[in-house]
Amino acid sequence: MIDDLSLERVPPRAGVLRSADQVPPGSVESLLGESLRGPTEPLELNPHHRTLLATLRERLDLGLRGGDEDALLDVHRSAYTVYEAVLGHPLGPAVHERSAWFNAFRSIYEDAVLRGDVEEITDRLPPEGDATRPDFVRDWFLTEAKQRNALDRTVETALAERATLDQLARFIQADGYLNYRFYDALVLAQPHFMETVKHEISQHMWDECGEGTQHRAHTLQFTRGLRTLSLSLPDVPPWEDWRPYAGHNLYFVLACNRRHYFKALGSLAMPELFDVDRDAAVVKGLERHGYTGSEDFEFFHSHIEGDAEHGPEWLDGVILPIVAAEPDAGIELITGGALRMLAMRRYNEYLAERLGLGDPGTAASPGAATEGPE
Repeated sequence: MIDDLSLERVPPRAGVLRSADQVPPGSVESLLGESLRGPTEPLELNPHHRTLLATLRERLDLGLRGGDEDALLDVHRSAYTVYEAVLGHPLGPAVHERSAWFNAFRSIYEDAVLRGDVEEITDRLPPEGDATRPDFVRDWFLTEAKQRNALDRTVETALAERATLDQLARFIQADGYLNYRFYDALVLAQPHFMETVKHEISQHMWDECGEGTQHRAHTLQFTRGLRTLSLSLPDVPPWEDWRPYAGHNLYFVLACNRRHYFKALGSLAMPELFDVDRDAAVVKGLERHGYTGSEDFEFFHSHIEGDAEHGPEWLDGVILPIVAAEPDAGIELITGGALRMLAMRRYNEYLAERLGLGDPGTAASPGAATEGPE
């Protein structure tokens, strides 16, 4: 029996569409909204759908090749709406999931942003021959995740030592949408490859669910933390920036395509290794303002210890067995990990701006591709 239904975050039946008067006419978001609000039959493309897809291609080119940040925001926010249709209310926009235009939209978006991002990380990838060795792949993940550049250190130090309560609240709200969706990203990584891998992912899902104790579920822990700060999450994220949308989307670009299965697992490994210091900084910052981390913000406090365990477990239970069984998967796993690191660095740029930290230096070029939070 559910103790408090108000703690449950049920997806809005209407999806996460902004109203027509909030959306620039002729944008991808505007044309997408008309399509999602339109009829589901016939499944074939009509002239409006062709206009939507042509506009998507144009805006992707402006953003990815030309560095137009308005275009990047338009396409990534629109793609977020599409993935929320895939994962959202079953009686809402999900009814379009078999439509030709809907799947063409995903294909065009996914191919373009992955192509751009892989170009961006090419110099971070090792020779493919090295990536066939399980121990090499494990060491690569550990080395990459431990690196902290000036941007990372600036954001973490600010959260721990200087951020006001309002700044911490804005960070927590910005971070919230993926914290609710992370379980879904794990579920999408669960389809069988090896029994050992299924076992390890199941362990992580069990932990996300509170190990069978309802009130300890991570999503409910996060909701209670929001309430402690008198916060809520609007249906449409308050991100007026492409980077958090793109980083959120990356999980589902990879996880919703079987051919990217190994990249998805590599991408999921990185937050387990990287985020421990971030969570510790948030807890320290909140405790500066008089809160008790273990009681008032269980979500962040529990992840300090939990991710310290999950990272090595993911490497030993997912990465090593896969590369041992299928050496060619090693470079795919590493590519997914590098894509996630690019995403997190871009998200740090976004946080530095949102928290008013000045310009601590950049680690990723803003116009080259796509990513965001964890």
